[in-house]
Amino acid sequence: MRNITKQMFLNTLACPSFGWLMRMKREEVTRKLTKGERFRIEQGMEVGRRVREVYPDGILVDERDMTSAIERTKSLMNDPNVFVIFEGAFLVDSLAVRVDILRREDDIWHIIEVKSGVNDKEEFIDDMAYTALIFNLSNYKISKISLMLISRDFRLGMANDNLFVEIDHTEEVIGRMLQFTTYYSEIEQITRASTKPEAKLQFTCKKCPLFKDCVGKDIKNHIFDTRLSQPKFKDLLSQGIVQIEDIPDNFTLTENQLRVKNYVKSNSLFVGDKLRNELNAIVWPAYYLDFETTQTAIPLYPDMPPYTSIVTQYSIHKCSAPGNVIDHFEFLADETKDDRRELVKHLIKEQEGESSIITYSGFEKTTINNLARRFPDISGELNSLINRIVDLEAIIRKNFYHPDFHGSTSIKRTLPALVPEMSYEGLEIRNGDEAMATFACLAQGKYGNSEVETIKNHLLEYCKQDTLAMVKLHRQLVEYI
Repeated sequence: MRNITKQMFLNTLACPSFGWLMRMKREEVTRKLTKGERFRIEQGMEVGRRVREVYPDGILVDERDMTSAIERTKSLMNDPNVFVIFEGAFLVDSLAVRVDILRREDDIWHIIEVKSGVNDKEEFIDDMAYTALIFNLSNYKISKISLMLISRDFRLGMANDNLFVEIDHTEEVIGRMLQFTTYYSEIEQITRASTKPEAKLQFTCKKCPLFKDCVGKDIKNHIFDTRLSQPKFKDLLSQGIVQIEDIPDNFTLTENQLRVKNYVKSNSLFVGDKLRNELNAIVWPAYYLDFETTQTAIPLYPDMPPYTSIVTQYSIHKCSAPGNVIDHFEFLADETKDDRRELVKHLIKEQEGESSIITYSGFEKTTINNLARRFPDISGELNSLINRIVDLEAIIRKNFYHPDFHGSTSIKRTLPALVPEMSYEGLEIRNGDEAMATFACLAQGKYGNSEVETIKNHLLEYCKQDTLAMVKLHRQLVEYI
């Protein structure tokens, strides 16, 4: 039977059913990683490699077999000449853990958990508490428990010592570890039981990848689609209500939640009185604009902090009227340098005039604002673009609802409902996360010379699809009014 991992332990605490599946039926919860997920794993591995360089005398336990890794770890910990151990392995009953960094301090040990982000998070306390629990149950003493994050002050060219910032979390982690001590034997029993524990609907279920095959199965219009707060969710659940059609008429909802409920129940469209006026206010010819960006733990270019959001490309469809495309412009940055100024020059030139710039969400406005701060000498021209922006998603959110939106107005939800003949399925890059990872890999030189042009074409095709989707959505809204 599989050992219990950190993720398995923490997931079982949150949902015994999910934890049981992770241990007993792993194939049912395992899915192919997305391009974005693979990229983040690779980033984490690179961060791990660099943190090991900070401790040049450290020894890596690189055995993959857990039994061999545990024996090697014991041997290193018993050697007084070894002061730093990477990826030390420990097993108590069936609970297993690998410790990122162990630093000897006389006969006690400093545990360091390494994360590839810049922000401290509450969830990291649980991560470290599990690690400390297994280490403590292995009869080793703990002197300190720290979290090591990426420093915002790091720049390319600096030594790896400058890449990290350490935060002492000893007190909080020990407190959480003591709570976990009462659970670990129970979790062993839950996850090795012959039958799966019954799943219970809870607020966190809405983010679970198994939701539609578990407590959300056969419920087309779940109450989650109304974007309920946790107290309201609990109120409805206490009444046994899980689908929108069953929400009582006297139950207090916001205006948007009430709209979702009413138009799901009637299976009809909501077309607001102001939709016509807001669409008619658009000045033609209009420019449909979409940006793609990337960000990395290790900066791609000089004088740039970790996780800087860098705009890497744009697509613009120019239309003389709704649905009538008269031109298309696009720009993809030179991946070998920070090409944002060149991008901005083309962006301004290709949207000259006073006509409307149509976006989907506030992301483009935020990106242009960031560019204006980055390039103050051309901030006037960039600010003039901002003043022309019309957010099509905001118009839809206020003035239009289709039951198949399921509470969301993201383009990946509205497009299938309103323009079902258009899809991202045939594209090599199908979402912004994949585009972000692809450009980062391009800039890091991870593609062969023969692949580069093909990869660039995939990026351009995806971004072009986003602006064409806006064109078609806009046209369909006009049809409805």
